[in-house]
Amino acid sequence: MIFLCLAAMVFALDYVVKSYVDSHYSQDFRQEILGGRLILRNHHNSHGAFGLFKDKEEIGEALSAGVLIGISWDLLRLLFSKGRKLEKLGLGLAVGGGLSNLYDKKKKGYVNDYVSFPVKNEKVRNTVFNLSDFCIFAGAFFYLIGQILFLSKKSEEKK
Repeated sequence: MIFLCLAAMVFALDYVVKSYVDSHYSQDFRQEILGGRLILRNHHNSHGAFGLFKDKEEIGEALSAGVLIGISWDLLRLLFSKGRKLEKLGLGLAVGGGLSNLYDKKKKGYVNDYVSFPVKNEKVRNTVFNLSDFCIFAGAFFYLIGQILFLSKKSEEKK
């Protein structure tokens, strides 16, 4: 149950931050924060993650929804399993982030992104993220580590 609450908290927190940024800053806003380690922006991303599916947005949305359904199902399935907390944590983060971004895209036609990194690599520097994106990345990492640990434990039990 706690992992469903985590997903809801990620969704709610990112919704609040997106709403704040969208209502307080213009589209051309750009400000360095945390001693220049981050750039606060207000970017409306209507093309999907990293500009993928720019010319085929319906396919990108359908793919995102399909992946979200799959990881939501896996989370629900794992909720009835003992242990496997890293996988549940990962899926909870990813579901919350994925739902938040999908909600934005369906409701507003774009996803509001607001953080970028002032690095030398131009592609990375021009990419703008939001809390949901970070939760999706972290969720994938935790899920992967949890899967590796679970499978190695299962493999040892067979010996």
